[in-house]
Amino acid sequence: MRVNVATTFGSHDKRYSTDRRFNKQLSIKHFILGGKRRKLRRATDKQGIKFVDAYDPALMGFIILLLILSILDGFMTLHLLNHGAREINPIMSSCLESGPWFFLSSKFLLTCFGAMCLLVVSNSYVFGNRLHVRDIFPAMLVLYLMMIVWDSFLYIIV
Repeated sequence: MRVNVATTFGSHDKRYSTDRRFNKQLSIKHFILGGKRRKLRRATDKQGIKFVDAYDPALMGFIILLLILSILDGFMTLHLLNHGAREINPIMSSCLESGPWFFLSSKFLLTCFGAMCLLVVSNSYVFGNRLHVRDIFPAMLVLYLMMIVWDSFLYIIV
């Protein structure tokens, strides 16, 4: 799309350029050096799914804690399974049929995949702009902490 800048700034200016915001291609430089866009500035940007180039460092902390809690939950689940408990999650139950290491690696990779998907859309809003996606990370940590507490309770009584 070509924009005639001369009509905007007066007839004496004969600049023609392409609007940089319409370029949808990513260059190799973008992947090596990273981008600069950390947040959405305009109100119209906050509608729908939006992406940025750089993410809030606090989100990485949430993801690392989430992965640690996921692995801890996996080991506690394996211990409880060895003492008579059973896995009620059908996906994880099918992973257990292939062995404990497959179970742990599947749990880790599925958690990584979910966390990365949420990270990519972390600047978007859902449910009619009522919930910021980045607010899901603390909620996930609370849920995992609740599972760890429950596993610890079961660990004590088993």
